[in-house]
Amino acid sequence: MTSYCYPVCSDTKMFPVCVCAVGVRELEKSLERIAGYPYHQLFICAEGSGKVVISQKRTNVRAGDMIFIPALVPHQLVPSEGKWQLIGVDLDGNSIDNILETLRLTKPRCEKLSDHETLVRKMLAIIHAVKEEGDAVISDCSALAYDLLMQLNKQINVTAENADGQKFIQIAPVIAFIEENYQSELSLDDLSALVNISPQYLCRLFKDCYHMRPFEYLAKKRLQRAKVMLTGEKYSVNEIAQLVGYNDCSYFCSVFKKREGISPAEFRALNCPQEKKPDS
Repeated sequence: MTSYCYPVCSDTKMFPVCVCAVGVRELEKSLERIAGYPYHQLFICAEGSGKVVISQKRTNVRAGDMIFIPALVPHQLVPSEGKWQLIGVDLDGNSIDNILETLRLTKPRCEKLSDHETLVRKMLAIIHAVKEEGDAVISDCSALAYDLLMQLNKQINVTAENADGQKFIQIAPVIAFIEENYQSELSLDDLSALVNISPQYLCRLFKDCYHMRPFEYLAKKRLQRAKVMLTGEKYSVNEIAQLVGYNDCSYFCSVFKKREGISPAEFRALNCPQEKKPDS
């Protein structure tokens, strides 16, 4: 039995993420799509088990597993004994391919989730939104689908990449040291010595956890503190540069503008209320 909801949408490319269908699919017989399916499909296995067959490769799927099948990829869903219940959502949108690429969902993917119940609840929320109908249903579903994808990313990429947080734990002393000493002169050797690893491996850990090198993180931390100081009138731009670790104010201004798109003075003007000058 299949119980799917289909939002009324004149254009599936009207939002970055668009829900084309959502619901529950119970398979008792094999479902084969030789030419694939028009939309990207995301399933959570709620009950039973089965196999996903793609390019003659068979992958076992059990309760709690996630299945992602890109649009137009030929596939076959083969239930095992009994019913195989899948909760799924079909996705399109004018930015869906870029979003999925960021989430590393460009190829078929099947794997165990650490918290499939959360994903199921978010899919059920989309089903509820579709049934509500009304003028805002498409935009509501779009927002819920994006939230669903961000939660999925947290489970299949962030957690998996960092071995249940072990990499984050390993460099936590370095992060804490930078937080306390960002205004000081720091070297890669000093930072790596804090956790007894090589500078090269420290760079790799930062890349895995934060998608940047240690000194990129340090620079962002310094600018974060500078922006907080710039929203007040207590310090001059030159003083702020010194306080966050830049001895050369011109270099500080150059780094700030390169990363933020505006100068420190322009940032301050945009974020600090200006006293109104009396009419002359």
